Amino acid sequence: MTNFLKNTALVFILLCFWMKLAYSEETAVLACNEFPPYKMQNSSSGLLGFDVEFLNEAFSRVGVKPEFLYMPWKRALESAKEGKVHGICSCSKTSNRESYLTFSEPLGKASSGLFSLAERNFPKLKTLEEVGAQSIGTITGYNLNKKLRAAKLQNTIELDSERQGLRMLLKGRIDYYYSYEAPTRYYLASLNMAEQVQYQELAFTNYFACFSKKAAGTEELLKKFNIGLSEIKANGTYDRILKKYR
Repeated sequence: MTNFLKNTALVFILLCFWMKLAYSEETAVLACNEFPPYKMQNSSSGLLGFDVEFLNEAFSRVGVKPEFLYMPWKRALESAKEGKVHGICSCSKTSNRESYLTFSEPLGKASSGLFSLAERNFPKLKTLEEVGAQSIGTITGYNLNKKLRAAKLQNTIELDSERQGLRMLLKGRIDYYYSYEAPTRYYLASLNMAEQVQYQELAFTNYFACFSKKAAGTEELLKKFNIGLSEIKANGTYDRILKKYR
């Protein structure tokens, strides 16, 4: 082989290597809030949460490395709105968020409803409005809070965290705790209090990986993520991850 051909081949090999390296080192910085079993920063089991595992697996299929920054929910939303991060690990879709976020294909489904003390044996309700004058709490910043305001109930309380909501419910300081089923059941199980609380589902909706419209490169990240997500749903990886948390 002539020197020219050798040099040409070497340049081509190096170019391919550089392109592969650059592709594999692409990073997506995502803001997460602690929300077991969806997202968990330091769980005693060592599990990361199924949303974090979905994100890791889907991005790995397309050569993107996700980095997760844990912070309070309201700060996560604000960080994405300002373009300080590429997006939020997962969120529900609202008209307000559509102004500054774009949404992936459905990442999962979330059941939401009312938790109450089993000993009170409250009647089954079909709507929030039926809560009437009884006290009800939900977490500030969650999409559920907007639904609670729309119901125009008389005695509503905004809460800072799942733990605070459950403490108030278990101590009888609120009649109903309005939240998502999976994280609330997770906390109840950790407290060995699952039998003391009953749950009534009011809604079952999709949620998504959410990308900032202001951060650079997120349109391409979204396209790649959807490809990876489709792959892990098709090959069984998605279901295997969920199985670990059930």
